Parts: sequence; structure tokens; C-alpha cells
Amino acid sequence: MNLGAAAAVVALTAVTAGLAWTQGLQAAAVLLLLGLGYGFVLQRTRLCFASAFYGNRELLRGILLGLAVASAGSALVMALGWNRPPRIPFGLHTLVGSALFGFSMPFAGGCMTGTLYRLGTGQSKSLAAFLGILVGNGLGAAYTWPLTERLLDQGWRIFLPDLIGLGPATVLNLAALSVLYLRLGPRPSPVPSAANPGTFLERVFEHPWPAWVGGTAFALLFVIQFAYHSALGVQLPLARFVLWAAGTVDPGVRDLPWARYWGMRIPALDPGFHLDVGLILGALTGALLAGEFAGFRAWRMREALTGFLGGVGMGVAVWVAIGCNVSGFWSAVATLRVDGWIYALGLYLGARAGLRATTFLVGRRFL
Repeated sequence: MNLGAAAAVVALTAVTAGLAWTQGLQAAAVLLLLGLGYGFVLQRTRLCFASAFYGNRELLRGILLGLAVASAGSALVMALGWNRPPRIPFGLHTLVGSALFGFSMPFAGGCMTGTLYRLGTGQSKSLAAFLGILVGNGLGAAYTWPLTERLLDQGWRIFLPDLIGLGPATVLNLAALSVLYLRLGPRPSPVPSAANPGTFLERVFEHPWPAWVGGTAFALLFVIQFAYHSALGVQLPLARFVLWAAGTVDPGVRDLPWARYWGMRIPALDPGFHLDVGLILGALTGALLAGEFAGFRAWRMREALTGFLGGVGMGVAVWVAIGCNVSGFWSAVATLRVDGWIYALGLYLGARAGLRATTFLVGRRFL
């Protein structure tokens, strides 16, 4: 356990949030701290959407339970009039883009949030995948978005609470999540614990958490964020960061159709960018406390290249589907949006196909 380094990371994050608050950037300050919580929960639980869709039933149970909690919480937020989710048109591009995203995950070694939290734990392949995600976001925003924007005119803007009411839509969403949860079968019997499982602090900071704890904690953070600011999303700030950086070299980037549609922001003034940074720092904190920070050792060029290309694929895919495993799937389902379920289908089909492809390529020693 590296308590001193972890405390320094938390203190630096808290000071940064405090400075942001005093400068009138209250949303950035709050989302930075929420990001710290998200990253810590993801690292302690290993809550990776990619692993869940590959077949890890415990992780999938945790995600489904979290979605149920988040759905109920989001419904309460909407009933109180505190927030409403965006109406993003969905259609064939949603299914195609989510399948491409899912197909890319096994090559990158994780989903979008999985890559970010593993980056915080010092994993070399995740660093390569993160760089690929940045490049893919730039390519997707510059070259894929013009086509996707045209497809939006043919998409649907169906929002169940508007059609059947908030209460029935919530019940329907919870029923679908319950059916999927039950379809996974009974939970396996827990492994008998050791006679001395450690102190409370050791169980919190050093031992992995159960998936249901992680899913529930993640959901509670999500509800707080949705009530205060917005639904959770991580890919939009990354694209804005890439185009902002490119715009410092070529001002013409600011005239791209993507920039006109989504808007450009300086990273320091973008609350979502602070959330992404906080997520990485939260995972770093968890890894330091557990003694699991890898320090980006064991760098293998072939593995790094695979991760980079997988990251590029995910980065491009988010601007086909308009969303990643978080904004396109989790946030959408949690806020009762139909397109979240379409994204889930494409994500599952793509992940299974990508897993078979990587298994085949590894067997042929291409990866």
C-alpha cells in the first residue's frame, strides 16, 4: 500500500477542485470529484463493460443491478424536474456504430471506461489504447461525423416517458433489466473466506470489491451527476480535447461540421474533461492503495500496436453510434432511452465477434 502517494493524488485533486470552484467553475469542480469516485469504484471492482459482455456473469450482474438503481434514481430526478436526458436520434447508425465499438474492445483490451481506469493503474496496453482513442476521436469527428449527421435526419427521437408516461417507462425498463438478470441464472455460491480476511480498511482499499457493490456505487454517483449536471459521458470531452489541440495548429479545425454541431471548449473550461481526468486519478488512487500500480512496465510493441488500433476503432465508432459503452449504453438505458437498448445489442454482437477474431489471430500468432 502506497498511502502517501495516494493521499497526495487525492489532496492535489481536492485542491484543484477547490481552485476551480473559486474561479466560478463549479460544474468542473464537482465533476472532477465525481470522476475521482468513478475511477476508484471501477478500479476496486474491475467493473469493465467489455469483460461483462465477453461472458463474465458476475460483472454483468453488477452492471444490471447498477442500471436498475440508476434507472430508479434517474426517474426520481426527472419526476422532480431537475434534469432530462438529451433526445439523440437513433437508427441503423446506432447499431452499426455500437457493433464496431464492441468489435474493437478485445483489441484495445477493454471498453472506454475500462481503458481509462486501467490507464490510471499504469497498464502499458491501456496507454496505447488511450492514445488510439484520442486519434480515433479526431478521425471520427473529422471524417465520420459528416455522414452520421446526415443519418440523424432519418433517425427516431422516441422517448418512452413522453409516449407512455414516466412511471410506466420506468417499470418497463426495470422489468427488462430484471429479466436479463434472471436469465443469467443463480449466483454461484461464494468462496469461503479466510479465517482472518483483514481489517475493514484492508477490505476496502486492498481487496477487490464484489461486482454488485461496484455497480451500486457507480449508479449512485451517476444519479448525483445526473441530478446536478448531466448524464455520464466520457468520449465527448476527449474529442473536444483532440480538436482543440489540433485547432492550435490549424484554426480551420474549428469550422468542421462536428465542431459546429457539438461546440468547441478549452479543456480547462470543460466540466466533462475534468471528469475524465478525475476518473483516471481515481483509478490511480485505488491502484496505489492496493499496491497494484503497474508503472507502465512490460511494454510489448505488438501488444501496444494492437491496443492502439483497437483504441482507434473505438474512437471512430463513437461518432458513428454517437456514444460509447457509457454514454451510448449505460447512460441511455439508465435514463430510459430506447437507443440504449439498441446500443447494447450492437455492443454484445460486436464484442462476441471481436473476441472470436482476437482468439483466431492469437492462435495464428498474429497478435
